[in-house]
Amino acid sequence: MMLGHEFDMHFANLLLLPFRAFENGGVAAGVVVSFYYVVVVFIIGTLVYEIINYVGIEPRVGEANVTKRTVPAHWEWQSRGRAVMRVYVKDYEVLDLIIDGRKTVYRPIPWILERAKSGTTVPVEYATGRLNGKIKVKKFMYL
Repeated sequence: MMLGHEFDMHFANLLLLPFRAFENGGVAAGVVVSFYYVVVVFIIGTLVYEIINYVGIEPRVGEANVTKRTVPAHWEWQSRGRAVMRVYVKDYEVLDLIIDGRKTVYRPIPWILERAKSGTTVPVEYATGRLNGKIKVKKFMYL
C-alpha cells in the first residue's frame, strides 16, 4: 500500500490548480486558491524588493537633527496570529530625525529615547535604499 499516493502532484498541476477548479465548476474554490496565490506572490515580491533595496549598501555616518514628539493614543488594526483585530494603542514618543535634508521617523529603545533631547544634533549611522531612497537608521547616538 502506497501511503500518500493520492497526494502525488506535479509542479505544473499545482500551478494550474485554480484554472482546473474553474474548469470543473468550482468557481469559489478557484477564486480562493487564486487569492492565496496572489498573496504569496505579493509577499515574495515584497521580500525581494526589500533585499534588493538594501543589499550591498555601505552604511554612512552623518549627523541628525533630533526633534521629539508624542504620537497620540489611537485605535489601529493589528494582526495577532491568524486574527486581525482593532487594538487601542497608548500614546508613545518618537524621534523625527532630519538626515541629509530628509525627515525620517525613528522609534528607538526606551533608554536611548530618554537620553535623546530635542533640538540637538547627534551622530547617526544610516543606509539609504537604492530603489526608493528611504533612510534606514542602523545606529543612533552611540557609534
